[in-house]
Amino acid sequence: MPRGVSRAALVLPALAGLVLCLLAGPAWAGPWVDRAAGSLRDDPLYVNPSARPTLSPPDQEAIRARLAVVGTPVFVAILPGQALGEAGGDANRLATLVAASVGRPGTYLVVAGGEEGAGSGTLAQGQAAARAKVAFQQHPELAAATMDFIGRVEDAAGTAPATTAPPAPPPGQQDADGNTVLVVVLAVAGVVALGVLLALGLENRSERRSIRSTTQFAEVKATSQEDLDALADDLGNLNVNLQAAEADNPRAVHQYTRAYESLERASQAFEQARSPADLAQVSSALESGRFSMAAARAMFERGGNPPRRRPPCFFDTRHGPSVNDVGWEPPYGPPRPVPACQACMRQIASGVQPQPRRVRAGLRRVPFYEAPAHFESWFGGYFGGAAADLVAGFPLGNALDDGFVGGRHSSGGGYGYLPVSYADTGVLDSGGAITGERESDSGTITIQEDPDEDQSAGAR
Repeated sequence: MPRGVSRAALVLPALAGLVLCLLAGPAWAGPWVDRAAGSLRDDPLYVNPSARPTLSPPDQEAIRARLAVVGTPVFVAILPGQALGEAGGDANRLATLVAASVGRPGTYLVVAGGEEGAGSGTLAQGQAAARAKVAFQQHPELAAATMDFIGRVEDAAGTAPATTAPPAPPPGQQDADGNTVLVVVLAVAGVVALGVLLALGLENRSERRSIRSTTQFAEVKATSQEDLDALADDLGNLNVNLQAAEADNPRAVHQYTRAYESLERASQAFEQARSPADLAQVSSALESGRFSMAAARAMFERGGNPPRRRPPCFFDTRHGPSVNDVGWEPPYGPPRPVPACQACMRQIASGVQPQPRRVRAGLRRVPFYEAPAHFESWFGGYFGGAAADLVAGFPLGNALDDGFVGGRHSSGGGYGYLPVSYADTGVLDSGGAITGERESDSGTITIQEDPDEDQSAGAR
């Protein structure tokens, strides 16, 4: 279960419980406490019919009259002995529970089965219980002990008794006050609920964004991993042949060594990558390694100088460097010249469109030019500033309109290629790129050369 959902499952029931508590008080205290508290909210004296000992009706009237003029709030509850079970047999604790359930300041006297207990929110701690004990020791009669307790509480509070009872509130005022409290409680509960829901919503949105970013990075990283594995396999196959010719063709071995060093740089950048933008360096190093491998193979098989530096094959960068530009008719949008390897050029010459590289995006594999925006740095690392023009009109091209994150937005030469010195070393050297032109069926294209090689010998 997602963390945001589980937290909501815990917080919302707790919030509902809080609202119920605010509206109804601590209803879990027990039936005796609840019944007494409900009556004391309307009448400062509550006598349960099952209570023994109890107060006679005349005694009840006399105590009510005394409570009406007492100088400090006093509440009295006469309960049966069973009520003590809700307080673990402690009458003082029972009085505290009743006071908490009523929720009004004052001093509370509870007599349950003849055992007195008291608690107060207006007197110092322990004073109410001490005065109850003295009053009931001096007066065996319940009514007399109760009246004595009221007087002692009044003395302790330092207030003189009123001469008359306070006037009764106008009709409807009590209900109005109660409604006002209810409205305030509901408003507070609503604000709390809204705040919790808003916080959970923001947290869930942040978590969804984090999950989405992690998923996107994993998709691009899987594509880069395929590129790394492909170059490692191709270098391994080429090494078998080079070992036999190492003494006769040291230049080919040197190019192979450069290819392997590029693979090492790509692997290191791959391990250090923390976002899709970081994978541009992986693609750049792999492009350099592919060219060095192609140069090693060309010198081993044909001798002489390495080929001229050109962009990778557009249809699949794992094909290695392109040999020329060809006209490509995309599924939609205008035809355009794209760099292609020898095999892809032969397919197009025979009227067959090469199958484009497919990458996994979400739950399906799509042609790379249909890949979402988070693939921009992976593709841009291979084609530099020319990347956007090659896939213009496609989702990947729209993402590359303003360059790509993780790359140097250098116009370079022709394709907007980064200077070779940057691809090989990671150090941008604006003077390291050498450009030239060559005719093709699609028109004149500009290529980028490797300054480390003798370009005149390698021209074809």
